[in-house]
Amino acid sequence: MNLTARQLETKDKIEQMATLFKIDPTWATAIAMVESSLGISQCSVSGCNGVFQMSSIAMKDLREEMVNHDDDLIDIACGIAFLYLLLRRHKTIEEATNHFCDPADRDFYLGRVLRYMEAFK
Repeated sequence: MNLTARQLETKDKIEQMATLFKIDPTWATAIAMVESSLGISQCSVSGCNGVFQMSSIAMKDLREEMVNHDDDLIDIACGIAFLYLLLRRHKTIEEATNHFCDPADRDFYLGRVLRYMEAFK
């Protein structure tokens, strides 16, 4: 199968994440190929977006699973994805952190995060 450079880059990212989460990378890549031809900007007529064509129903399922606390991996994956989104939007760890926490907690939250970052180094 001949893939474009962009498709190959997306395939590599899928394989890395799938391996990290102990999911068969070939299966994950095949699903993404069927859903979007590995296209990161794909949008279906039903409103699904991205490589895996995630819908609001899929996001609702993720939220419900996180509430049940049945699988900490889902909670962690969603949290990491949200941090990635915040960092992309706000450019610095400090600004992203300020948008992660409750606005009422901003006066102390960032300082705590920075202290833990230093301790974990």
